[in-house]
Amino acid sequence: MDRPLGNYTLLVSEDPREVGNGLAGLLGECRFQPHSAPEGSTGRVHARRTKNFTVAYLEYPVAAGLRVECPRRRFLISIPVIGRAAFGGGKRRPHIRERRGYVVNPGAAMEARWTQEFAQLMVVIDRGVLETRLSSMLGRALPQPLRFEEVLNLAQQPVKGWYDALAAYLESLDDTDSALEIDVVADSVEQGLMTTFLASQKHNYWDVLTGDSKLVSSRTIREAIRLIDGQPHRNHSVTSLARELGVSVRALEKGFKRHLATTPNAYLRDVRLQRAHADLSSGEPDVVTVAQVAQRHGFFHFGRFAATYRDRFGEAPSHTLRRLIGPFR
Repeated sequence: MDRPLGNYTLLVSEDPREVGNGLAGLLGECRFQPHSAPEGSTGRVHARRTKNFTVAYLEYPVAAGLRVECPRRRFLISIPVIGRAAFGGGKRRPHIRERRGYVVNPGAAMEARWTQEFAQLMVVIDRGVLETRLSSMLGRALPQPLRFEEVLNLAQQPVKGWYDALAAYLESLDDTDSALEIDVVADSVEQGLMTTFLASQKHNYWDVLTGDSKLVSSRTIREAIRLIDGQPHRNHSVTSLARELGVSVRALEKGFKRHLATTPNAYLRDVRLQRAHADLSSGEPDVVTVAQVAQRHGFFHFGRFAATYRDRFGEAPSHTLRRLIGPFR
């Protein structure tokens, strides 16, 4: 991953105290301590901060330690990008884990140690928003606070899939052509990342969320198809479809696999691509643009839309649109 959040530089400083203060403003109470501070040791903190979802990037050229006391209203996800990190929390001594991140639950502490130059991604999520999202997925209130397992295995699915989605989101934030410049679009993507994290990293409601092995009927799948085909531009998600159909997320995904050999998200993406292809095939290049068609059908990252479209139809969307131009026009 290239240096992320390049458009969201919070600070660049040779003063470790300034770096620590910048982190405290994002993460809550914390202590940042480089093992040494040679002249010219410049630290960087990049961050995009919203009310409920913050992504940050820390880079430092020498070994250091970081201790964070996570506020009771937030979850913190810490992910090494460069260098080797040892993580621990509470009475657990930090030790190195390859391709591992760390989840800090509200009110808990994390201690991280790096033995060399390092870079770190951090995601801060509002506790109330995440618990409300999980409650919606389960269809009932949560009797106990949400608590995640601390170790995050970035090399294993489904966590790897969530991390890949996070990387794509960060890439889009640095893309000047991305629709994530629109707040409502960015909020929708962030909501999706929160939902996916709940379905990827184990927690104290994991068995309830994923344990429904009941097979949904073909009638339920037909109703899901009707909802998607009827309004593919709506902000459908597996969670919203499952809620409308009165089944669990896992049961709906299993039903799509069993009856259609695909996933709800893949089916929705294909329907949107087909509709976009039809609009481009019949559109007039001097009236409509590829970007307008992409947004109309729920594709907000135009570069990724063009690549997906080419994979599906064997040509760029702009070529489909220009194909109407002939000698009599």
